[in-house]
Amino acid sequence: MDTAHLTDSVTLSKSVEEMSINGYEPPQEYIVKDCRFGSIESSASLGSIPIIDISILSLSSSHDPKEVENELEKLRSALSSAGCFQAMGHGIPSSLLDKIREAAKQFFALPLEEKHKYSRAANEGEGYGQDVIVSEKQILDWSSRLSLMVYPEDQRRLNLWPQNPTDFKYMFNT
Repeated sequence: MDTAHLTDSVTLSKSVEEMSINGYEPPQEYIVKDCRFGSIESSASLGSIPIIDISILSLSSSHDPKEVENELEKLRSALSSAGCFQAMGHGIPSSLLDKIREAAKQFFALPLEEKHKYSRAANEGEGYGQDVIVSEKQILDWSSRLSLMVYPEDQRRLNLWPQNPTDFKYMFNT
């Protein structure tokens, strides 16, 4: 499909899923031209994701202070270099994590109309949608998200929490 006649405002007003379904090319805002992490076309290994043991960082931890400082340094390094990490020792049962993953899959498999019921408002970070645009030079992710405040509980905006799958809200109250 020829997208030369589409303006950025038209394509950015559509969701990533709509653009993909309709065969649109990604707008320039989604294309990474220069990357400080090296060539995007590189076949080099992406490396491993750092693993942080959250239990060591817990206030109730009885770990040696040197061990705590070492884990904090690993966390600082992970966030400044990789930008992410895998958490272990968090105490969340794997069975609950599996249920949450399944609920997320079910939500994102819903028709667009259903997902749009939970759309985030302009310049809001919470709800269903794409990246919040904070800069004209920002490179956007080619994805849609469902971002929800979980804690503190009194700040949850339950109107943005999906009704389908039906056990979605229940999982976060366990």
